[in-house]
Amino acid sequence: MARTPRLKLMSYQSDVLEQPQILRALVQTYQQDQVWSRIAADRQGLILLTGMGASYNALYPAWFYLNQQGKTALHLEASALIHYLPALLDTPCLIIAVSQSGESVEMQRLVEQIEIRRRRHQQPPVVISVTNSDQNTLADQSDFSLFTHAGPEVGIATKTYTSSLLLLNFIAKALAGRLHAQDFERGDAIAASMQTVLQQTDPAITASFHALKSCTYIAIIGRGPALATAKNGALIFKEGVRLPAEGYSGGQFRHGPREMVSADIGLVVLTSPDQSLDLNQRLASDILNYGGKLVCIGRPGVPASVEIPLPNLKEESLLYPMLEILPIQLLAAQLAASKNITPGEFRWSGKVVDQE
Repeated sequence: MARTPRLKLMSYQSDVLEQPQILRALVQTYQQDQVWSRIAADRQGLILLTGMGASYNALYPAWFYLNQQGKTALHLEASALIHYLPALLDTPCLIIAVSQSGESVEMQRLVEQIEIRRRRHQQPPVVISVTNSDQNTLADQSDFSLFTHAGPEVGIATKTYTSSLLLLNFIAKALAGRLHAQDFERGDAIAASMQTVLQQTDPAITASFHALKSCTYIAIIGRGPALATAKNGALIFKEGVRLPAEGYSGGQFRHGPREMVSADIGLVVLTSPDQSLDLNQRLASDILNYGGKLVCIGRPGVPASVEIPLPNLKEESLLYPMLEILPIQLLAAQLAASKNITPGEFRWSGKVVDQE
């Protein structure tokens, strides 16, 4: 009986370690695909980006990018879209819907609402879906169905999450008319960088574990595309370690939540190499001055903190969340083991959520 949690833990770790090869396979699958020219032809009008859980979090970088490129894009939970904002479906729009299974209850409801409009001969939204396999309700009812083909996954979204991030990067670039061969080369490069991180960060992960193991709450803080990491990292701690955690934007954390900083709270600051790096490093320094337990993930430069340095992506900061999430995935495994918890073993729900 005692051997079962270890076997499951090894499965979770296998999912984490598989990520570079899955991204390489994704690049190989889609770099010559004609779907991109067809998607580019449907790039006019309002864009709705929707999902739940990790799938919702994976949409943050694409949302930022599309708006930076002058495309009006809304980032909405699927539950909010179907229950409170269904009128958006009556307007000419394009939906990017992400769901690992393609069978979650909210996605089924969304498909039903779109189908009702089709039967009424209304102009339905154009749907681009990102799912893990090619046999599911969402993919079947989409105009463009794209697949991560990440394979079976233990509980927590790891490889399905990072592969969705990369595929969404390609989709956003295509919709902006800016998808080029170099973007697929960068996909290969990020896979190589991920391999490096997975091979070389063990000492830093162990140091981070010792810094945070006694904490009763963890705040993960980032800005811009790193909000994907902040939000999804918190979800991993909640799902996999059963540890209260929350993801914050750096600005929002200064507006009140920093009053929580104490010796019982762990703080992870994402020092991403973009225009907000100085702001994030200054916040990290302030947290140290407040007496907080601090781990920085990204670019080094905050003395006295525990740092997990990551490779610097010179040309594509929007891909950086794929690197940032790796230390959190690895750290969650150590924290879970210390609590005799199997990461990814759900008690109250399952991999596919079938109840609202």
